[in-house]
Amino acid sequence: MMLRFKAMILSAALVLLAFSQPTLAQSFSDSEIELFVEAQAEVMEIRDEYIELLEQAEDRDEAMALEQEASELMVSAVEETGISVAEYSAIAEAAAEDMDLAERIRELMN
Repeated sequence: MMLRFKAMILSAALVLLAFSQPTLAQSFSDSEIELFVEAQAEVMEIRDEYIELLEQAEDRDEAMALEQEASELMVSAVEETGISVAEYSAIAEAAAEDMDLAERIRELMN
C-alpha cells in the first residue's frame, strides 16, 4: 500500500507541476501566500482522505481511478481558492528553494 501512496502523491505533484512555468526569483504578496496556504490545506485534506481509500483499493485499476480522482479534486481545490495551479506550483517550487518564503508559509499554516 505504501507504493500506492507514493504513486498517488507523485501523480498529484505531477499534475500540479505540469501546469507550472519555470520560476525565477519571484516575490509573492501576502495575499498570494495566504491563498497558497488555503489551497495547501485543501490539497493535504484530499491527500489524507485518498490515502485511506487507496489502502482499501481492491486492485490496480481501482487504485489508478482513485489517484486520478484525487488529482482532479486537488486541481479543483487549488483553483477554487482563487489562485491558478500554475501560481500554486510556482509558490511551492519557490518555497523549496527560498527558506524565507518557506518560513512565511509555515507561519501562516500555524
